[in-house]
Amino acid sequence: MSDPADEKPSPVISKEIWIALIGAAATIAAALIAGYFGLLSSDRRSSTPATPAPTPTTTAAPTVAIEGPLTAPLGQRTYFTIISQNAVRAEWSAGGFSDNRSFEIEALGPSHQIWIEPTDSSRVGESFVLVVTVASAAGQSATAQRQFQIVAAPP
Repeated sequence: MSDPADEKPSPVISKEIWIALIGAAATIAAALIAGYFGLLSSDRRSSTPATPAPTPTTTAAPTVAIEGPLTAPLGQRTYFTIISQNAVRAEWSAGGFSDNRSFEIEALGPSHQIWIEPTDSSRVGESFVLVVTVASAAGQSATAQRQFQIVAAPP
């Protein structure tokens, strides 16, 4: 027969150790589950292209101004500068001057120079109005006017 003193006592795991082991297993399981779903959602985000920010459908309205002298000497070229923003084309005319023709400018830049050359001496002293109308790519328009007077050529 065996002696009870020779037998080793069976190890006893206390209640606190069991609670700690269950808590550790639950924490690891929660981290694995959260990591798995986090990877799934980040993979979904990377495979879906980002939606670009909406662009405004309205474009800025064009503006136009005319710079130049108030007088145009007879027999000399007088230059005027059309200054515009957000415009792609222009039409200009000087009412009663050059047979009332209008001139078109396609591919209008922000600054464009035009000229007139009065040649009829009977018109010295008369005033004319230079009118420029510009248009944007969206079809919006703006108009500017500049009055000038024909004067005798300097001696």
